[in-house]
Amino acid sequence: LKRVELKGGWTGRRCSPVMMALALPRAPGAAAPPACGQRGHAVVERSRWPSSVVAARGSTAASAASSAAAASAVAAAAVIGRARRSRREMTRRRGVPEKAADRVASGAAPAAAEGRLVRYLSGDGTVSVRALVATDVVRQVCEQHDCSAAVSVALGRALMGTALLASGRDTGETMQMRIEGTGPVGTIITEANASLECRGFAGNPQADAPTIPELIGLGEDATLRLSRTHPYWKSPYTGTSLLKTGEIAEDIVQYLAMSEQTPASMGLNVQWDSEANRIGHAEGWLVTLLPGWDKSSVGVVEANIASILRMEDGKDPRPEAICKHLMSELLGTFQAEETVRCRCNCSTSRLLTAVMMLGKMEVLRILRDKEDVDARCDWCGRRLSLTLDEIREHMNSDKGKVEVELKVASPRQLKLKSDEELMEAPEPGSLDWH
Repeated sequence: LKRVELKGGWTGRRCSPVMMALALPRAPGAAAPPACGQRGHAVVERSRWPSSVVAARGSTAASAASSAAAASAVAAAAVIGRARRSRREMTRRRGVPEKAADRVASGAAPAAAEGRLVRYLSGDGTVSVRALVATDVVRQVCEQHDCSAAVSVALGRALMGTALLASGRDTGETMQMRIEGTGPVGTIITEANASLECRGFAGNPQADAPTIPELIGLGEDATLRLSRTHPYWKSPYTGTSLLKTGEIAEDIVQYLAMSEQTPASMGLNVQWDSEANRIGHAEGWLVTLLPGWDKSSVGVVEANIASILRMEDGKDPRPEAICKHLMSELLGTFQAEETVRCRCNCSTSRLLTAVMMLGKMEVLRILRDKEDVDARCDWCGRRLSLTLDEIREHMNSDKGKVEVELKVASPRQLKLKSDEELMEAPEPGSLDWH
C-alpha cells in the first residue's frame, strides 16, 4: 500500500490519541474501588473543595499556539490504493453480530447519540452548577473504537469533563482536552464545541490496567492540555498543567484553579456493565465559584458535595436532581438546558481539503497515477473515499486553488480579508461560568 501523509485529521493507521482523565484521591482508609470489569463498577471522581484551591499556584504554562500547530493536533495520513478486506466482511463470515465499530469502519454514519446537560445559578449569583447525563454519548464513542472496559471508563470521564467545560461558550468556540501520560493507553483526546457536539479517541483503545492512574501513567512529562479555538481568533489559547493524580476530575480542577483562576469542584461517574460488556451509566457535574462568593456559600457547597453519594432518587430527571442537591440552601434557579451529542465533522469535503493541502505537485501525481483516495477518520473510525473526478473538480474550483497554493484550510486565511477582522484570544481567567 502506498501511504501519503495528510493534514486535517485523517489517517490510514491508528495514531496516538489523547485521553484526559481526572480522579480524586480516596480518603485515608477508604476501600479501593472494584476492578473495571466488575459488574456495576462505578468510578466517582470528586475533587476536594478546600479554601487553598482559591489560592492554588503551580507550574501552568499558558501559550497561544499557532494555527498550524492547532490544526495538527491529531496526526493524519491517508492510504492511497487498494484497501484491505473490512472487519465487517470478516464478521459476516464468522456469523458474529455486527458491532458499532464495524458499521463505522464500513463508511456508514451512525445516528448521533444524545444526552442532557442543565445549568443552575445560586440566588446571589456566586455559585454555578452544571450537570449532565451522557450514557448514550459515551457508549457510542467507546463502541466506535472498540474500547476495553478500563479505557471506556477513562475516555468517558474525559469526554464528559470536556462537555462540562464547553457548555455556555461562545458560538463557534471549540474546546479540546488532551491527556498525555506514560501509561499503556497513550494519549487521550476529547473535543466539544459550544453546541456540545462531542467526539474523542484513545491512543490504545484495547489497553488495560488495574486503575485509571496506572492506565494513563504519571510522571514528569505527564500533562493535561486544554486548547480553546475560534474561527475568528488570531490564534488559539492553550493552557497546560502537570497531571497530579491521573484520575481526571481533580486534574481538571487543578487546571481551572491555576490557569483560569477559577475555584471549582467536579464529579465524573462512569459505570461499566460487564454482563452487557458496555457502558452502563455515565454522568457528571461541575461546580464553580463566581466573583463575590463568600465562605458561607463555600461551606454549604462542601456539605452538599460530601452528601451527594447519599442523594436519593426523586421525581426530577437525574441532571436536575444533581443540580438541586448541590444547590440546597443556595436558592438555585434553572438557567439553561442543552443537548449533548456524539458527532464528528468528518466529510468528503474535508477530505478533499486535506488532499489539496498536500500541494499541487502531489495532487497532480495522484491524478497522473490514477490513484483513488481512501482514508479513515481517527475521531470516529469512519472510512471515506474520493474518486479522481472529485479530486480534479475540487482542485479546479476557486476554493481548491487557494488550498493548493497556500496549503492551509482555516477561516483565518480563507475567509477574513484583514487582521482587523480577527479577535484576540481570551485572557486567562476570562471564562464565563454563568
